[in-house]
Amino acid sequence: MPVLLATRSAQGIHSRMTMQIHTRALFVMLCCIFTLTQFGCSAGSKYKPTGNPILDVRNPDLLERDRVAAAEQAWSEVVAGVRIRERTRQAFKNLAWSSATSPQLRYTTLDLLMSDTSEEGDADSARMARLILPTEQDRQAVRIILQHAIRAQWDGLMPAIVRSYARVAPGYPDEERMERKAIEALNPGQPIEAVVFGVFLDPLKGASNREERSILRVADRTRDDAWGLLARLDKDGSQRVRLLESQTNISNDLGTKQTLDDLRACWYDFGVLPDQAMELAWLRQLRRSDDDKTARNNTLWWEQSRTAISRLRDNQRQGISLRHIEPTRWANQHKSEWLSASKAELTQEIASRLSGRTFIKRKAAKGEPTHNERFEQWESQLNWADLITILVMDEAIQSPEVIEKLYVQRRLDHKDRKTEYGGILDVDPTTGLHRAVLFRPRARDRVSDERFVASEDMIRFSDRALAHYHFHANERNNEKYAGPSRADYINAETSGRTSLVFTSIKEDELNVDLYQPNGVVIDLGIIRPIGY
Repeated sequence: MPVLLATRSAQGIHSRMTMQIHTRALFVMLCCIFTLTQFGCSAGSKYKPTGNPILDVRNPDLLERDRVAAAEQAWSEVVAGVRIRERTRQAFKNLAWSSATSPQLRYTTLDLLMSDTSEEGDADSARMARLILPTEQDRQAVRIILQHAIRAQWDGLMPAIVRSYARVAPGYPDEERMERKAIEALNPGQPIEAVVFGVFLDPLKGASNREERSILRVADRTRDDAWGLLARLDKDGSQRVRLLESQTNISNDLGTKQTLDDLRACWYDFGVLPDQAMELAWLRQLRRSDDDKTARNNTLWWEQSRTAISRLRDNQRQGISLRHIEPTRWANQHKSEWLSASKAELTQEIASRLSGRTFIKRKAAKGEPTHNERFEQWESQLNWADLITILVMDEAIQSPEVIEKLYVQRRLDHKDRKTEYGGILDVDPTTGLHRAVLFRPRARDRVSDERFVASEDMIRFSDRALAHYHFHANERNNEKYAGPSRADYINAETSGRTSLVFTSIKEDELNVDLYQPNGVVIDLGIIRPIGY
């Protein structure tokens, strides 16, 4: 009997426990339902469409699918004539321009805007496309715009298409780019190089009003981008030389005439043609300046450079670029024996200088390739002008005046936790000495303590510079970052400049890496403060 009572007692306890568990589970479930109902979840929202499509498409609290549906409804009402076209277009344009708009909604509003076949809508869409394309990064947005450009035959869009095509798009081969398809579709039977050169000659084609023509020096930017794209399509330069020498290339644009004169002078005097848009802007600065003193210095520099280049043999000129001219000019004045040296002799001189130096190799970050940094590993890929440049850079970074400035700037960089510091390495036109000129980033360029953004002032001041440089000095010891990052390589490529990165290793050690636009990086070793 006691055993039976004990069993029943246990059964009762078990039943009560089971009921409590079920009750708690039901309570939790009801709480979840209440929470989802009140605050929404991944499958829904507490905000519901109002039925007014313009209000709904503007409402950021609605689900994206509801806003997309509202956009489609609003446009169908425009087509049916029951909604005002201009107001709807303005609402859509605000969304299409905003970086806060979700991707699918932006694609939808762009597609609907560009599909407008009314006379005023078509013209407004073409104007909008001309403004968006030069800076648009989203490949799907570019595709949508260009599909409508082909349909509507917006031939006045060609400068904007060329600027979009000029921008490098990793993972998208040039032959498969939507911009190329649009250029070919809008210019049937014409070689693409001829079309791009046509944009270079007439950079304002299709601009419909004074405001559109004056935006951010659009003529210079379009001309520079067209030349950069032409260089990418014409890798050996033969077609560009032919186009420059052609007597039929006449332009009514004063800026284009001056740029053609600049390019021809660069080709005839140095045997050099710029390959990047930024190099063409650089050439323009060398040839023209609003400041009388700078103009005189640039004219003198050009004459000295022409004299130096004229001393070179044909095999020394192979692969020469705009960035090589200043090192060659300096060497002609201060190390003239180098200009008579063979490639083998220059190679031996560099190897002798680097022998016994301490080198620090950058540790590749996740997703970054490992780069060689030793001179002997790159030796076979360096031309004669590269070797002269390396020697002149090494002279500069070993000079007491430069070392002193670099260590002062390193300390400033280390104290400033909002940006990296950088500047230019050049030659003082008065004293002839090398100098490291710091350009502190402006407030808008202070992106991160691990990134340097060159200011416009720095770019304008560097027309006769040997190199651009920046620091990796956010920590006292940045050994694992001793060398250029992926972004640094991209900057060197797009600017066409020889660049240096100075990495803080210890209180009394800066590691120096030289890197070129073609991806070559050479560790020049450690420099220490004078007296150590």
